[in-house]
Amino acid sequence: MRRIGRVENALFNASGGSLLFVALPLRGNFPAEWWVWPAASALGDRSTFMSARNNRRAEQMSQPQRKITEPMHSINIMKKHCLSLAIAFDGKKIQSPLRSLERTFLSLAAAILTLLFSTASSSFAASATWKQSPASGDWFTATNWKQRSIPNGPGDTATFASSNQTSIDIVFDTEVNGIVFKPGASAFTIATNPFVTPELIISGLGITNDSGIVQNFVVNPGAAQILFANSATAGSLTAFTNTGTITFSGTSTASNATFTNNNFVNFTNTSTAGDATFTNNAVLIFDSNSTAGNGTFTNTDAGIVIFRDGTPTAGNATFTNLGGAVSGRGGGFSVVTSGTAGNATFVNNGGAVSDALGAETLFNDTGDAGNATLIANGSLGGGGGGLIQFASASSGGTARVEVFGNGNLDISGHDAPGLTTGSIKGNGAVFLGANNLTLGTNNLSTTFAGLMQDGGTNGGIGGSLTKAGSGDLTLSNANTYTGGTTITEGTLLVKNDIGSATGGGAVQVKAGTLSGTGKISGAVTVATGTSAATLLPGAATEPGTLTLQSTLTFSPLATYKFGINSSTPTADEVLANGVTIKRGAQFAFTDLGTAVLPTGTVFTVISNTSANRIAGTFANLADRSTFTAGSNTFQANYKGGDGNDLTLTVVH
Repeated sequence: MRRIGRVENALFNASGGSLLFVALPLRGNFPAEWWVWPAASALGDRSTFMSARNNRRAEQMSQPQRKITEPMHSINIMKKHCLSLAIAFDGKKIQSPLRSLERTFLSLAAAILTLLFSTASSSFAASATWKQSPASGDWFTATNWKQRSIPNGPGDTATFASSNQTSIDIVFDTEVNGIVFKPGASAFTIATNPFVTPELIISGLGITNDSGIVQNFVVNPGAAQILFANSATAGSLTAFTNTGTITFSGTSTASNATFTNNNFVNFTNTSTAGDATFTNNAVLIFDSNSTAGNGTFTNTDAGIVIFRDGTPTAGNATFTNLGGAVSGRGGGFSVVTSGTAGNATFVNNGGAVSDALGAETLFNDTGDAGNATLIANGSLGGGGGGLIQFASASSGGTARVEVFGNGNLDISGHDAPGLTTGSIKGNGAVFLGANNLTLGTNNLSTTFAGLMQDGGTNGGIGGSLTKAGSGDLTLSNANTYTGGTTITEGTLLVKNDIGSATGGGAVQVKAGTLSGTGKISGAVTVATGTSAATLLPGAATEPGTLTLQSTLTFSPLATYKFGINSSTPTADEVLANGVTIKRGAQFAFTDLGTAVLPTGTVFTVISNTSANRIAGTFANLADRSTFTAGSNTFQANYKGGDGNDLTLTVVH
């Protein structure tokens, strides 16, 4: 036998010798009826039934053996009006004469406990099927179920088929193993009662919907909640509207369900959002080891998703944070304070109207961007742009950051020395503050046409850029950060027409390649570290001119890769305001064409705009030396051009 409830704080209390108060709160929910047998001559206005939940008058006694069928938690009656008190469960009556308060209490309490323990479980809580024509929508009316039993236990299954009563009301705490909608089932709405805030626990298989149509669940305001425990699933073709609380624990999953959240949803333990779809107007939290799975999340301007407390992950989910819809109002918000963004995509849109703020994704504390794609879009309605922000000791992982329009990346609030992340692309803005931004850990090749600058939410000057990874980073616009640029791997291409692609600081090519046809204002040094490094004007497949507005230094491990296309004919060129070539630096020549050039054709390899001559020569290209490439022979001259340039002249 299974216990279906318990009696708590049962007491009889006489007040002034005339008022009898009976309180028998029951934990667990079953079809209960309370009887009072008053003396026929003793009926009066003061004989009433009262509900403990809201202390309202339920029904006034008007005749002997009158019964009230709604579940009651307490009865207030005049002792002198009563001959006996009885409680009945599903027709089984417990009755006791009111000879003495203590004796009545003991006999009723003992009888209730006996009934709770001994009644066959099928009479009260067991698997059952909802009737075709039930009397009401009350889950806790046994006669609404074919088996005259109420599903309310960890092994119970509630089954729904065709019915003309499809609005189901849950008024007490309930636990089931699963809820099944059979093929051809009607469209049901199962709701927690908004006045008594019950909890529906689904702790086994979860929800199985074979009906082929959407089944609705409503969690009403207050303390009401639905809890998915163990390995329970929210099913598919199921829609949840939540203004209370929905919790996923254990290894439970939101599966393919659809959720509209207006209050609080929590994923904990190792639960997952599965492939569910969420419209989030309030708070949604992932903690412990939970995951957003492959879910699709839309945060309205009132919605926030938080990853915290443990090692939660955003998995492969997609989060779209909408911009503010009202002037002066912020947009949707995603926060990662611990765990990782995984391989998820976070899209932060701009404000929808003028002066509305854009949406934001914030990485804070130990939050890790993982391998996520982070997008900050500009506003199409005159509002603020989307924002991606890294603060404290958060990590950028190998994330792909994309900023467009007035969308922003801001690392000004990050701990020094700065942030390392995968890549940057787009035409938005990047705020460095006083920090360094290292890009390239995902080895992708990207183009950034926006503005990198100092400042940001936390202010600061001296921001800097480091190019890492094997991919190419192309800077096609002028930037204004002041802390310098370092290349440690891969290629940094500059293709700006105005200003300086690398801001106002010096450029150090520790390893990898500096290339392009743009402009750089700071001093450039090639091979500042212990590894070889390269300067390549133009591009590997197309000659071009790189303009340096300050000095150029080739260190011993540096290589200058110079190319021409004899078929065009065009050639690479670097302009610099003062050139130093240290002993050991190398010169590499490539002809992309096959033509025989006229004798006397001159190519300017380095145009030195300084009044001083070039200091030093390449180790493999002495002054006045010659070399042959294809059908052409060239002679080097370190005093060519206007007297202080490096030129190559065709001499055959």
